[in-house]
Amino acid sequence: MKVIARTAAIAALAFAAVDAQAQMYGELGYSAVNVDGNLSDVNLGMLTGVVGYGVHPNLAVEGMLAFGVKDDKVGANKVELEHAYGLFAKPRVMLSPNFELFGRLGYVESKLKTSAPGYRSLRGGDGDWAYGVGANYYFDRNSYLGANYLRSYDKDDVKADGFTIGVGMKF
Repeated sequence: MKVIARTAAIAALAFAAVDAQAQMYGELGYSAVNVDGNLSDVNLGMLTGVVGYGVHPNLAVEGMLAFGVKDDKVGANKVELEHAYGLFAKPRVMLSPNFELFGRLGYVESKLKTSAPGYRSLRGGDGDWAYGVGANYYFDRNSYLGANYLRSYDKDDVKADGFTIGVGMKF
Protein backbone atom coordinates (compact mmCIF):
# COMPACT_ATOMS: atom_id res chain seq x y z
CA MET A 1 0.00 0.00 0.00
CA LYS A 2 2.86 2.39 0.81
CA VAL A 3 4.42 1.73 -2.62
CA ILE A 4 1.14 2.66 -4.33
CA ALA A 5 0.80 5.84 -2.23
CA ARG A 6 4.40 6.89 -2.95
CA THR A 7 4.02 6.16 -6.66
CA ALA A 8 0.79 8.16 -6.81
CA ALA A 9 2.41 11.08 -4.97
CA ILE A 10 5.44 11.09 -7.30
CA ALA A 11 3.17 10.88 -10.36
CA ALA A 12 1.01 13.76 -9.07
CA LEU A 13 4.09 15.94 -8.53
CA ALA A 14 5.47 15.05 -11.96
CA PHE A 15 2.17 15.83 -13.68
CA ALA A 16 1.87 19.10 -11.73
CA ALA A 17 5.36 20.13 -12.87
CA VAL A 18 4.63 19.18 -16.48
CA ASP A 19 1.20 20.85 -16.35
CA ALA A 20 2.83 24.24 -15.76
CA GLN A 21 4.03 24.13 -19.38
CA ALA A 22 1.77 21.52 -20.99
CA GLN A 23 -1.56 22.38 -22.52
CA MET A 24 -4.09 20.25 -24.40
CA TYR A 25 -5.91 21.86 -27.30
CA GLY A 26 -8.22 20.96 -30.13
CA GLU A 27 -8.91 22.52 -33.52
CA LEU A 28 -11.64 22.12 -36.10
CA GLY A 29 -11.28 23.56 -39.59
CA TYR A 30 -11.98 23.40 -43.29
CA SER A 31 -9.10 22.53 -45.63
CA ALA A 32 -9.05 23.31 -49.34
CA VAL A 33 -6.64 20.81 -50.88
CA ASN A 34 -5.18 20.87 -54.37
CA VAL A 35 -3.74 17.61 -55.72
CA ASP A 36 -1.62 18.34 -58.78
CA GLY A 37 -0.51 15.29 -60.76
CA ASN A 38 1.00 14.49 -64.11
CA LEU A 39 -2.23 14.69 -66.07
CA SER A 40 -4.78 16.15 -63.67
CA ASP A 41 -5.48 18.85 -61.14
CA VAL A 42 -8.04 18.04 -58.44
CA ASN A 43 -9.50 20.41 -55.83
CA LEU A 44 -10.89 18.70 -52.74
CA GLY A 45 -12.32 19.90 -49.45
CA MET A 46 -12.01 18.26 -46.07
CA LEU A 47 -13.13 18.72 -42.50
CA THR A 48 -10.00 18.63 -40.36
CA GLY A 49 -9.67 17.95 -36.66
CA VAL A 50 -6.45 18.37 -34.69
CA VAL A 51 -5.69 17.41 -31.09
CA GLY A 52 -2.45 18.72 -29.66
CA TYR A 53 -0.42 18.73 -26.49
CA GLY A 54 2.03 21.51 -25.67
CA VAL A 55 5.08 19.84 -24.13
CA HIS A 56 6.98 23.15 -23.93
CA PRO A 57 5.98 26.78 -24.55
CA ASN A 58 7.69 26.51 -27.97
CA LEU A 59 6.83 22.91 -28.95
CA ALA A 60 3.69 20.81 -29.27
CA VAL A 61 2.86 17.39 -30.67
CA GLU A 62 -0.32 16.93 -32.71
CA GLY A 63 -2.54 14.29 -34.21
CA MET A 64 -4.72 15.12 -37.21
CA LEU A 65 -7.78 13.38 -38.66
CA ALA A 66 -9.64 14.62 -41.76
CA PHE A 67 -12.63 13.50 -43.80
CA GLY A 68 -13.53 14.56 -47.32
CA VAL A 69 -16.52 16.90 -47.69
CA LYS A 70 -15.99 18.21 -51.25
CA ASP A 71 -15.26 16.01 -54.26
CA ASP A 72 -14.01 16.92 -57.74
CA LYS A 73 -14.13 15.44 -61.23
CA VAL A 74 -11.46 14.71 -63.80
CA GLY A 75 -13.37 14.12 -67.02
CA ALA A 76 -16.06 11.57 -66.12
CA ASN A 77 -14.10 10.34 -63.08
CA LYS A 78 -15.23 11.44 -59.64
CA VAL A 79 -12.37 11.87 -57.13
CA GLU A 80 -12.99 11.99 -53.39
CA LEU A 81 -10.86 12.02 -50.29
CA GLU A 82 -12.11 9.33 -47.94
CA HIS A 83 -9.87 10.23 -45.01
CA ALA A 84 -6.43 11.40 -43.98
CA TYR A 85 -4.54 11.24 -40.72
CA GLY A 86 -1.20 12.52 -39.54
CA LEU A 87 1.19 13.11 -36.67
CA PHE A 88 3.22 16.31 -36.27
CA ALA A 89 5.81 18.16 -34.24
CA LYS A 90 4.77 21.81 -34.00
CA PRO A 91 7.48 24.38 -33.19
CA ARG A 92 5.79 27.65 -32.23
CA VAL A 93 6.47 31.14 -30.93
CA MET A 94 4.18 33.77 -29.41
CA LEU A 95 4.97 37.13 -31.03
CA SER A 96 2.49 38.93 -28.78
CA PRO A 97 -0.10 37.83 -26.22
CA ASN A 98 -2.59 37.36 -29.08
CA PHE A 99 -0.49 36.25 -32.07
CA GLU A 100 1.33 32.93 -32.56
CA LEU A 101 3.43 31.70 -35.51
CA PHE A 102 4.10 27.99 -35.94
CA GLY A 103 5.50 25.32 -38.20
CA ARG A 104 4.40 21.73 -38.69
CA LEU A 105 6.69 18.79 -39.44
CA GLY A 106 5.33 15.28 -39.63
CA TYR A 107 3.77 12.51 -41.67
CA VAL A 108 0.36 12.28 -43.37
CA GLU A 109 -1.40 9.20 -44.75
CA SER A 110 -4.35 9.74 -47.14
CA LYS A 111 -6.89 7.52 -48.88
CA LEU A 112 -8.59 8.56 -52.13
CA LYS A 113 -11.41 6.95 -54.12
CA THR A 114 -12.07 7.38 -57.83
CA SER A 115 -15.14 6.22 -59.69
CA ALA A 116 -16.62 6.52 -63.17
CA PRO A 117 -20.15 5.72 -64.34
CA GLY A 118 -20.41 2.06 -65.26
CA TYR A 119 -17.03 1.11 -63.76
CA ARG A 120 -15.84 -0.26 -60.45
CA SER A 121 -14.53 2.27 -57.90
CA LEU A 122 -10.81 2.32 -57.19
CA ARG A 123 -9.36 3.12 -53.80
CA GLY A 124 -5.78 3.96 -53.07
CA GLY A 125 -3.79 5.28 -50.18
CA ASP A 126 -0.30 6.55 -49.63
CA GLY A 127 1.63 8.63 -47.16
CA ASP A 128 4.49 11.08 -47.18
CA TRP A 129 6.39 13.48 -44.98
CA ALA A 130 4.54 16.75 -44.52
CA TYR A 131 5.49 20.30 -43.60
CA GLY A 132 3.77 23.63 -43.25
CA VAL A 133 3.46 27.01 -41.57
CA GLY A 134 0.64 28.92 -39.96
CA ALA A 135 -0.56 31.51 -37.49
CA ASN A 136 -3.13 31.71 -34.70
CA TYR A 137 -4.90 34.79 -33.39
CA TYR A 138 -6.07 34.40 -29.77
CA PHE A 139 -9.36 36.04 -28.78
CA ASP A 140 -8.64 35.21 -25.14
CA ARG A 141 -6.38 32.77 -23.26
CA ASN A 142 -8.25 29.69 -24.50
CA SER A 143 -9.83 30.32 -27.91
CA TYR A 144 -8.30 31.26 -31.24
CA LEU A 145 -8.72 31.53 -34.98
CA GLY A 146 -6.03 29.90 -37.10
CA ALA A 147 -4.84 29.67 -40.69
CA ASN A 148 -2.16 27.40 -42.10
CA TYR A 149 -0.60 25.92 -45.22
CA LEU A 150 0.45 22.25 -45.40
CA ARG A 151 2.30 20.32 -48.12
CA SER A 152 1.08 16.81 -47.31
CA TYR A 153 2.36 14.87 -50.32
CA ASP A 154 5.21 15.23 -52.82
CA LYS A 155 6.10 11.98 -54.64
CA ASP A 156 6.27 10.76 -58.23
CA ASP A 157 5.34 14.15 -59.73
CA VAL A 158 2.20 14.39 -57.57
CA LYS A 159 1.86 17.19 -55.00
CA ALA A 160 -0.87 17.88 -52.47
CA ASP A 161 -1.10 21.34 -50.90
CA GLY A 162 -3.76 22.51 -48.49
CA PHE A 163 -4.88 25.73 -46.85
CA THR A 164 -6.88 25.48 -43.64
CA ILE A 165 -8.98 27.99 -41.74
CA GLY A 166 -10.19 26.87 -38.34
CA VAL A 167 -10.97 27.58 -34.73
CA GLY A 168 -9.26 26.15 -31.69
CA MET A 169 -9.72 25.84 -27.96
CA LYS A 170 -7.27 25.07 -25.16
CA PHE A 171 -8.47 22.74 -22.39
